[in-house]
Amino acid sequence: MGQEFMAAARIASGYHGRVSRAQLLAAGVDPDRIKRWIRDGRLRPVHKGVYAVGHTAPSVLARYAGAVLASGDGARLSHFADAHVLRLLKGPPPRPEVSVPTTAHRRRPGIIIRRVREIPAQDTGTLHGIPILSVARTLLDLAARLTAQQLTRACHEAWHRHGTSPDDIERCIARNPHKKGISKLRRALGADDVLSPLETGFLRLMCEYALPPPRTNIDVAGDKVDCHWPEHDLTVELHSYRFHATRQAFENDIARRRRSGHLPFSYGDVFDRGPQTAGEIASRLGLG
Repeated sequence: MGQEFMAAARIASGYHGRVSRAQLLAAGVDPDRIKRWIRDGRLRPVHKGVYAVGHTAPSVLARYAGAVLASGDGARLSHFADAHVLRLLKGPPPRPEVSVPTTAHRRRPGIIIRRVREIPAQDTGTLHGIPILSVARTLLDLAARLTAQQLTRACHEAWHRHGTSPDDIERCIARNPHKKGISKLRRALGADDVLSPLETGFLRLMCEYALPPPRTNIDVAGDKVDCHWPEHDLTVELHSYRFHATRQAFENDIARRRRSGHLPFSYGDVFDRGPQTAGEIASRLGLG
């Protein structure tokens, strides 16, 4: 294997076995040599101007890396594809979806292109070698397209997996104030004084297990609480991470409220561990 092809393979190794014509030319590879490599199968076209090097097994990351390379300068994996790589949403890998500055726009079969006027540097990053949009920007981009429950879960995963705080998201909103879904995203974070998706999910859980519904968002002994059963003197508080700077602060607050006699429940308690949570409520209400 020649040194030039080894150099091409090294470039491709950073992009999951994908390399662009522009990268090869920048590395000093002659255009005629690129044509010979294509003819002899060492380069296999996957998009116009993007090649798979050798015969590496295809992967989701390779497909996404190739899509970004094919979409031009400044392109970033975004929206549902980015959320999949960031593990904000569950499910099978979606089609490659890429955001590109307007000046770099090009059409590519099999790739969803999202044209944007600009992409602030603070909204960008790299994951597994692939240029992506940040966690906060991805949540903002998807806010209008997800259900309230999906968005709440994505916010939970953003904090749990990446440490993305509500302040990070608010700064992203300030950079992109005209995006759709801002109010919906704030509700998912628990920032609006209305029933949040977490509270709605808790009430739905009570109904599913035929438990008596609580009074919600009322004052009890001078404190505003999320859920209260006056006849049982039982108070439940539902916690997103909205008002906690760190995960440790969140966990400390949960522990403190348990000691105070309130029952605190998190997103995971409601949506991931619903049967156990319903069982605990039933026991406290004398129904278990």
